[in-house]
Amino acid sequence: MILTKYITKSCIIPHMSASTKPEALRELTHLLFEKRKLPDVGTALDQIFAREATESTGIGHGIAVPHARITGLKTLMCAVGRAPQGIDFSAIDRQPVELVFLICYPPTEQTAYLNFVATVTRILSHAEVRQQIMQASTAEEFYELLEDASRNFTEKPEQNALQVKTAPEVVRKPDAHTDLVLLARLQLYQEMLSSTRTGKSELKQKVDRIRSLIDPRILKHYDRVAKARPPALVSVEGDTCQGCFMRLPSKFVQQVRQESEHIHTCPNCSRYIYVV
Repeated sequence: MILTKYITKSCIIPHMSASTKPEALRELTHLLFEKRKLPDVGTALDQIFAREATESTGIGHGIAVPHARITGLKTLMCAVGRAPQGIDFSAIDRQPVELVFLICYPPTEQTAYLNFVATVTRILSHAEVRQQIMQASTAEEFYELLEDASRNFTEKPEQNALQVKTAPEVVRKPDAHTDLVLLARLQLYQEMLSSTRTGKSELKQKVDRIRSLIDPRILKHYDRVAKARPPALVSVEGDTCQGCFMRLPSKFVQQVRQESEHIHTCPNCSRYIYVV
């Protein structure tokens, strides 16, 4: 996914004035509203704060991805803020957050949201990319770096996946996150394929290429669930599976978050789950 498809230069703050989590959430939400990306700032803030109250969206490496599903939006929108001084987000690694991606998306675009977060997580897991973005002096430079990084990752899915799968001397354990990224991308392309009237041949080629990169055992379960009760890959928000909307044990959700070497399924509906 090209992240800048959902981020405009006007919705990037190179130096946020916020020094606390609530201030950062308000600053970025109001920015989306002021740039006419949100129909109502109050509703968005209520949902963003409610989500943050259940569990921090600080995902480590100095990154936070606060988010909310907003009825009435036509597509996913994101505002990005940089806080060089660091903000306490109660992140999972207990480190200050320096980059905040505030995401609002319509209920119909959960797969797009999953792809967006997966791309952010994967791109910014590289220290050199984070360093370049942290050193950007303007919103324009920030935007260009983000676009280049996401385009490089999106246009070379084979390289990104195979680098992990064929280099055990570099990566000491299988990177399940790569398979999750591929599953999220597969699900997105399949949804596009079923709804579009043009470009079906190109989309079909992308679907086939991505399927060839995924572990056959993982793909077999994905196909079975996708046929029986789509979508096959969903997020966990708070402690609730967004496929069956059943609450999961907090200990299990924490285990899913920590065990990056495994792909987990919801114990209730068997869908693959992705915890943000």
